[in-house]
Amino acid sequence: MTKFFRRVCFLLLILLLNADSSPAVTRYEFLTGLLNARGINWSSSPEAPYSDSGGFMLRTGYVTDNVKDLDGQVTRREALRWCIESLGLAFEAGILADYPTGFNDVAKLQAFDKGCLVVALNMNPDERFRPYEGLTQKEANAIYERVRSASVGLTLNMIRNPLKGMRIYIHRDGVPTGIPAWRFYAYGIKTRTAAEYFRDSLRDDGVSVSITSSGGSFGVRTDKTDDYNDIRELITIAEARGLSYKILPSITNPNTRILPRYWIMLTIDPALFRVRPMTSANGAREFASLSRMSSGNWASAAINGGFFSVTRAGQGYPIGALRIDGRNFSEPYDNRGTLAWNDDYSVFKLSTEDFYEFDGMNNIIQGGPLMIVNGQAVWYDEGFNSALISTRHPRSAVGVNSSGHWVFFVVDGRNGMHSSGATISELTEIMRGQGIIHALNLDGGGSTEIIINGKIYNSPSDGYERMISYGLGAFPAE
Repeated sequence: MTKFFRRVCFLLLILLLNADSSPAVTRYEFLTGLLNARGINWSSSPEAPYSDSGGFMLRTGYVTDNVKDLDGQVTRREALRWCIESLGLAFEAGILADYPTGFNDVAKLQAFDKGCLVVALNMNPDERFRPYEGLTQKEANAIYERVRSASVGLTLNMIRNPLKGMRIYIHRDGVPTGIPAWRFYAYGIKTRTAAEYFRDSLRDDGVSVSITSSGGSFGVRTDKTDDYNDIRELITIAEARGLSYKILPSITNPNTRILPRYWIMLTIDPALFRVRPMTSANGAREFASLSRMSSGNWASAAINGGFFSVTRAGQGYPIGALRIDGRNFSEPYDNRGTLAWNDDYSVFKLSTEDFYEFDGMNNIIQGGPLMIVNGQAVWYDEGFNSALISTRHPRSAVGVNSSGHWVFFVVDGRNGMHSSGATISELTEIMRGQGIIHALNLDGGGSTEIIINGKIYNSPSDGYERMISYGLGAFPAE
């Protein structure tokens, strides 16, 4: 088993300690101890007059389980879940749910529980996790110490090889330190009439909600709430109606030194895969999700493409040059970062000037700004406004590393429990630190997405896949 963490072995003892005779721990006591270990100042929160230390973790959504019996004994499974959630690692647990755990008594656990185990492990465990056994005070105290340590220095690094010629690098550092607020989003409603009916029924119950639309379907999005019990009620309502839903966290982090950040890098061997732009079957003017483009084009991996606009007819239009297999889909945009290459990867160029030097290239995309050329950072804003350059956002980028391999790179953002995003300069330095010698920024924000072997490996900031004009795909060379 790959060693995942440098510093996150905070739950190791829960997995390895033998049962002892110290007193059992109730759920209320464990939640209180977990809150103190996280160092969250709950007494100054608006929730404080209506809650107590143990219940506070449930009301804020740092723990999302709907716990009924706070006086009952906490199990090892619950303690594991709650530690992972309180450190903002729920997304990582979901992504890693298909990794092996090394335990022989976890087959019936939920996928999320298995993912929590993978996140917690950094060495081979014993053969039993004993998920439903009660947690002792001695074990709880050991967990608190590790959570306290992770709260000031959490780093996750993982590597996996999904296909021959592809390698995934997953990185997460930092933890949330503020009090989260939550927004509920139900989506995939087929008609506006049905969405309006659902919206009105929620408004009758005092919920502030609005209608959204994307890709021909509709959804409803609530305003923020700082009481996660509201979210639990909405989950019950949505599930009773058979609706799909997402829960979107936001957070104001008072500790700017400890910001959660998640990025994923995919390296692609050009000897085994060809990279080229891709659209839906009807071209760049038709909006489609990246997953639809990826499956429709039989791509082994995909990342969203460059910037695009919406025409008056509601169609997509790439901002800047887009050439696919020698066919031009849009015109170049002056002085913007450009990437051009031949199918055989024998010619590869990055530039912001003299577009005619790309004559004869099979594939061209424009994004911007250029971040790295020949290993050196490029500090030129290309006319983009300061909000795009200097504010933390979700980011996507494409590049080449020192081994000559393609790189798809994504940083999640706008999610204070999971990842705060990156500025262009921060993204540049992260990528240079990973040995990337050429890099072009792509469209970011809600468009940021990466798919590998059919699986989305990041958390789109809208809570769902945004409809885009085009993407980049990696295809088997043969």
